[in-house]
Amino acid sequence: SDQSHIPQVKVHARDGRQKKKVLVLCTGGTLTMAPDPSLNNGLAPVEGALSQWMQQMEELQQSEMPDVQVHEYSPLLDSSDMGPCQWARIATDIHENYLSFDGFVVLTGTDTMA
Repeated sequence: SDQSHIPQVKVHARDGRQKKKVLVLCTGGTLTMAPDPSLNNGLAPVEGALSQWMQQMEELQQSEMPDVQVHEYSPLLDSSDMGPCQWARIATDIHENYLSFDGFVVLTGTDTMA
């Protein structure tokens, strides 16, 4: 018989497999900066700036790219102002969303490295 005892399961692209999903958690920093008219168009953290920028990225619109969901914390924080309470919040958010996403990206400012 040509029948195999091993079930055949497709695992390649465009065969019914769902796209990967990535959750981006943004606390603030340089990637959230945009010109602020109240500062004579100087750069300042702007809520929604990262989401808008990522929506315009052509690379993320390609069919082989994962679905990306962005969550910007409010208020945006300078990473030098973050501490254990904020880090615990990020960890909790990852834990609560762990089964809904395939990957997580946490964006913080570069002051974290200082």
